[in-house]
Amino acid sequence: MHNVWTDVDALARLARSEHKAERDSLGARASSRGNPETILYPPFRGDARFEFHTVESPARMVSGDYADGMLLTGGVLAVVMADVSGKGIPAAVVMGISRSVIRNICAYSDSPGEALTRVHKILFEADLDSIFLSIFLGYLDLRTGAFRYANAGHPLPYRIAADGGVRPFGSVTGPVLGILNVGRYSEKEERLGHGEALLLYTDGITEAKSPMGEFFGDERLCDLLAQHADTPIAALCARVADAIEEFQGGVRHDDATLLAVRRTA
Repeated sequence: MHNVWTDVDALARLARSEHKAERDSLGARASSRGNPETILYPPFRGDARFEFHTVESPARMVSGDYADGMLLTGGVLAVVMADVSGKGIPAAVVMGISRSVIRNICAYSDSPGEALTRVHKILFEADLDSIFLSIFLGYLDLRTGAFRYANAGHPLPYRIAADGGVRPFGSVTGPVLGILNVGRYSEKEERLGHGEALLLYTDGITEAKSPMGEFFGDERLCDLLAQHADTPIAALCARVADAIEEFQGGVRHDDATLLAVRRTA
């Protein structure tokens, strides 16, 4: 673990040193306009057990959001949605090392609560100068539908039923990572039925602001998900991302990221 600790410390110092450069960057603001970047993780192409899709819309040149999926041993799909405080280069630097740490720990941990406990220990002892990380980490058993998850201060996902019903999924199981001396993160379990989907997102979605200063909000998001509940996951994400972009008038105030997963028959 020595090299990981060294990298965390170096990248944390780099993140702090980049604050002024980020504030002064005119080019970064120009990049906040335009179509969101769409990412489909190649390892999942053609897997009939589930649908998986993400859309990332950075507010600056780079994003402090992180959406990911990993196939673990035993037919388990790990899904990750995380958000580093702040945005731009400092947030992206911390997110970069966090992504590496999370991926490596998940590969050797069969418990989302244990995984977040270990990630938090690394970030907390790195002393990231008040930078913190909210994260949802879930392990979906593709055979049974059992879904174990740990939620460290992240917005609750939405469960989308096959009949179009939309409701919040799960609960927060612990505080954000990196700033509080937390001994252990707990986890909970629910079941995802065939045809059911989850939409994970960062607060840049519900807190997207119109030119008049109005928030997009949870009610609009739920209505949109209900209207398109039976569409393929990729199309669902695209419709939400387009609605957010239109609502903001093309000006992004915060990183906004979506991740949707549906358990198929």
